[in-house]
Amino acid sequence: MSDVRIHYLNHASMLVEVGTMRLLFDPWLEGTAFSGGWGLRYDNPDAIDLAASATHLWISHWHSDHMHTQSLAGIAARNPNVVVLANVSANSSMVERMRGLGFANVRSVAERQKVNLGGDIKCCRYPTVGIDNMLHVTTGTWSILNYNDCDLPQRAIRALRKQMGPVDVLLTKYNHAGKLFDDYGDKARKRRLVKVLGRTVDAIDPILVIPFASSHYYRSADSARQNASMLGFHDLESLAAKDDRYVVLRIGDEAALDGTRQLRVRRRQPSLEARELDTHDYGESVSWDALLDEATERCMVLHPRFLRLGRLVLPDLVVRVRDHERCLRLSIGKAAREVNSGQAPHIEAHSQAMRIWLGRQFGDDTFVAGAHFGIVDSNTTVIKRWALVNLLDADQLHLRRGLQQLGARDARRFVWNRREQIFATMFDRRPKAGHTRL
Repeated sequence: MSDVRIHYLNHASMLVEVGTMRLLFDPWLEGTAFSGGWGLRYDNPDAIDLAASATHLWISHWHSDHMHTQSLAGIAARNPNVVVLANVSANSSMVERMRGLGFANVRSVAERQKVNLGGDIKCCRYPTVGIDNMLHVTTGTWSILNYNDCDLPQRAIRALRKQMGPVDVLLTKYNHAGKLFDDYGDKARKRRLVKVLGRTVDAIDPILVIPFASSHYYRSADSARQNASMLGFHDLESLAAKDDRYVVLRIGDEAALDGTRQLRVRRRQPSLEARELDTHDYGESVSWDALLDEATERCMVLHPRFLRLGRLVLPDLVVRVRDHERCLRLSIGKAAREVNSGQAPHIEAHSQAMRIWLGRQFGDDTFVAGAHFGIVDSNTTVIKRWALVNLLDADQLHLRRGLQQLGARDARRFVWNRREQIFATMFDRRPKAGHTRL
């Protein structure tokens, strides 16, 4: 029987230790994420030493609170030969990126491919329609599911669980992660987060739940208000007092699970104090002409990717560029242009935040997930549609690519590997067990 130790390093980063195997997840250990949009709630001085001791490393998805370049480069400098389990799908591959960060031993891992990590320890990756992935690890004694940021319908979760078998330990997020487009009020938002967490837990039905991947805060002044509606460790501990399935680890804590199903929690001494929250400084303004050029290029690129059908579903978006005190109109397939400042905008943002969105690779997801803008119009339909189209484009799921891949073997496999989610989304009356970023 194999004992398991789970070290909570920070945010979504866990180190799972079984014998000599030490599997590291998603190390964001320092600095900020989403181009300064997120910060870490806690600084853990022990995290880098533990992370560098890993024998295996897995990154769940591309978001920078999981694939954090600064943290990964630091680990590679200290342990370049760690075995990297790099996700490969029809629309993306992490192999070259991880090699570029300095890792010498990168192993590609396909969707639903069972991988032997040594002895009786195995893992299997299950993807979602977006960029998120979960990892199921079995040790011969324990079944551990790193569900992470996956947001699947309950029907899909239950179907996947039938394939995996019983789950002993579930690792899952519990907070919102991106710009909120509606305002329930802080207390109502927290109740909703607890409800969503409970629905996910009930669908997977584990013996133990360790909530994680949620120790961040929003740094943009446009979205700092969202921090008040996030669950903290004290909220989780209140939940655990009512449901003994929940094991609340704070940053730096460790859980030990032995073959007799006994659990021991070792608390970090002294416990870490939450850091003082700061605000992101966007710095100097982007010139208006440069901003117009970048916005125009983005609008033109999107048009053919959505087969020139974007105008049918994508109304014009008006953005108040705060530092210029001017308004910008975005129209798919047309040049960006200034509009009368008297016209009501949908959102507002700093010009550097607009450059994050329009002028960088994967800037679309960074702008929305990093919550780099404020909402002006209470009717959020327009910004939701722009967010959806841009996220589909960032995930390489736009219409042109879909038609190009139609009938290809990789495309069929891509769809088949997500069959539970696709079926549930189409036919379930309650399509989401969790929140989407939109």
